[in-house]
Formats: sequence, C-alpha cells, structure tokens
Amino acid sequence: MVPRLAAAAFAAALLTTGCATLRGGPEPGAELVGRTLRMETARGQVTRLSFRPGGEVRARFGRRTLDGRWQASRRRLCFRWPSAPRECWPYRQPFERGRTRTLTSDRGNVLRVTLL
Repeated sequence: MVPRLAAAAFAAALLTTGCATLRGGPEPGAELVGRTLRMETARGQVTRLSFRPGGEVRARFGRRTLDGRWQASRRRLCFRWPSAPRECWPYRQPFERGRTRTLTSDRGNVLRVTLL
C-alpha cells in the first residue's frame, strides 16, 4: 500500500511547479515555500503538496500524508519520496496562484497543477 501511496504522492508532487529562469531573480521555487499545490491525475485523483523551507514537502491525499524532499533547479522541479524513485517535472517559470498547468514528468506521469 505504501508504494502505491508514494507513487501517487510523487506523481502529484512532480506536477507542482514552474521555474524562475531570470538571472538575479528569486531562487527557483521561491513562490512555492509556504504554499500549496493542488495536483490532479488523469483519473481524477487529487493530491495537495505543502512546500516547506529547506526542501521539505508534505503530500496529502485522502486521509494520508507522506513527507518527502523537493528541489527546483535547471528548469526542473524534482521530488524524492520514501521508497520511490526521484521524479522531475518541467519548471520553466514560477507558478501563478489560481492558474492551472498541465505537466508531464520525466517518468511520463501527466498532472494538472494549480497553485492555491
């Protein structure tokens, strides 16, 4: 059961971001710290990712939670979850509150992501 939950959380997390690419601008992913991303799979499963300082992230799906790590760099947002391989999503620009994006991870997972 944990691998299935980790995979769902991982997929949701990978859809969560965009990337700041301007030199001298804010750190990539800065708009995510203290915020939540809502991710939805093609099957309608919803996961919420809460981003914390220091690269910590908490995924919430249903009544379950899973803690992991996140990093934004090189135009990618990557996640590591316990018992799951690392997965990265394109992150070419910062996320905007309320705007939904569709992203595909380097593992082929497709998610609709909205910054809340």
